[in-house]
Amino acid sequence: MSTHPVSQRKVEEAERKVSAVLEELEESLQADVKKIALEDVVDTDPASGHPAVHQAVDITVAPRARHRWLK
Repeated sequence: MSTHPVSQRKVEEAERKVSAVLEELEESLQADVKKIALEDVVDTDPASGHPAVHQAVDITVAPRARHRWLK
């Protein structure tokens, strides 16, 4: 599957933005991002009040091991 060159630039820019957000998350939590997934979720559509399927991002993190040096 190929993407249009303009679209590919936008995708690469989005990837850089997502990477920056994930790096900030890891630093603030002192944890490592292990998994990122898009999930379909059912929620109420605010405009109609009816159930609707939306996509949501699920991020799984794992705590970093704390290293201590022996003296």
